[in-house]
Amino acid sequence: MDKLTQSKFKSCGFLNTTPAGKLIYLFLDELAFWSNGEAILPQRIICNTLRLSRSAVRRNLHRLAKIGAIKIIPLYYEDGGRKANKYVVR
Repeated sequence: MDKLTQSKFKSCGFLNTTPAGKLIYLFLDELAFWSNGEAILPQRIICNTLRLSRSAVRRNLHRLAKIGAIKIIPLYYEDGGRKANKYVVR
């Protein structure tokens, strides 16, 4: 395991959240690594990939936002419809 991976897991270990929250954080962090710290994807993709319920994902995303680990930015279509959220990993 390289130093970057070790530091990522260590920083995740200090998050004051549930194990599911840490898993979601690592998933978003990996996606955001390739796109300048931002990930745009629907919660359904997170649920299906990590095999977590929608309520667990929603709850843990809000916990991560509350402790400042991520920032959730809602996105909208031009006609006012909802797009997938943008998640900025800090």
